[in-house]
Amino acid sequence: MRKNTRILFILISSMNLRLAVTAVTPLFSVIQVSRHLSSGTTALLVTIPLLCFALGAIVAPKLIQTVGSWRLLFWVNVTLIVANLVRPFTTTSLLLGTSLIGLAIALLNILIPTLIVENTTNASRLTSYYSVIMNIVAASGTVIAIPLATIWGWPAVLSSFALPAVIAVLVGFKSAATPVIASHQPTHQNLLTTLKHDRPVRLLALFMGLQSLIFYSLLAWLPAIFQSLGASAATAGNLLAVFQFVGVPAALALNVLANRYHTLLLILSGYLGGMLGLLGGAIGWWLSAILLGFTCSLVFTTALTMIATSSRTPSTIANRSAIAQSLGYLLAAGGPLVFGQLHDLFENWQVACWLITFLMVVTVLVGLQIPSNN
Repeated sequence: MRKNTRILFILISSMNLRLAVTAVTPLFSVIQVSRHLSSGTTALLVTIPLLCFALGAIVAPKLIQTVGSWRLLFWVNVTLIVANLVRPFTTTSLLLGTSLIGLAIALLNILIPTLIVENTTNASRLTSYYSVIMNIVAASGTVIAIPLATIWGWPAVLSSFALPAVIAVLVGFKSAATPVIASHQPTHQNLLTTLKHDRPVRLLALFMGLQSLIFYSLLAWLPAIFQSLGASAATAGNLLAVFQFVGVPAALALNVLANRYHTLLLILSGYLGGMLGLLGGAIGWWLSAILLGFTCSLVFTTALTMIATSSRTPSTIANRSAIAQSLGYLLAAGGPLVFGQLHDLFENWQVACWLITFLMVVTVLVGLQIPSNN
């Protein structure tokens, strides 16, 4: 493939990174009623992908080595098409399709940063671009899911999440015929050695895990927190949409925030300002949604950039990315459950909010310890 086509293939593939996971949350109630699911089973539609992110990241380097980066990217998109199309049929297919989607996105999480390093000299810029695309598509899906479900029905909306993968397959069709070239990507066995002896990868994993835990916990419980403060269900839903949409400009911010120290200070300010905004009444809620949404997107893009620029060797980046995302998402998977349990235990959100604020500070402190190009 020509260079421009390769970059386009990467960017279109990045449209899949959150859409089928985050845009399903507004449909929880209608899916639950339609399929007669318990709240715990419904929550699996978010928890399963996070666990799959952890599992898929471990096998990604070996698959890249065996199948080849471009060919694997093509077949991952094919898998996403199939998984999204079959997901709505039955409860079993709902859970199975969600699992396949989680595994496919896990591979994309490793493939895309690796391909960026291999195909561009400005990893930070392209990372911010694909993060912007990911945020726009995911936020748009969240906003239009309910209106489209009213017109088409929720099964059709779930199936429509396959559209970005269809476009990616059309763009990257030639990659399926690309010969597999022997590479020096790390194997699964090397991951344990890397984890044991590579200090930066342990810090990257903790940073990735903490920021993901914070994001997915807020994604799951912010509407409930806003409602506990007096917001209506409709207002809480609108605030969640704002929380996701303001991530779009945040993903571009790294193009002008060249200093990592200043970026992390901005992240800390956004985190703390967003949590304080919860106490500010109706105006404070909107400020909170804006600050937390902007900051969660900025810290996610920062985490990806830290991984992509942690070495000048693509194989090292692939290895570190696999470990950081595997352990990171494993840590994140417990976040929504833990905070939900804290709410049930204390019958309010105060303890959970204090804990998440503490974790925000810890996240920034960990980020300050991560070296670059090491």
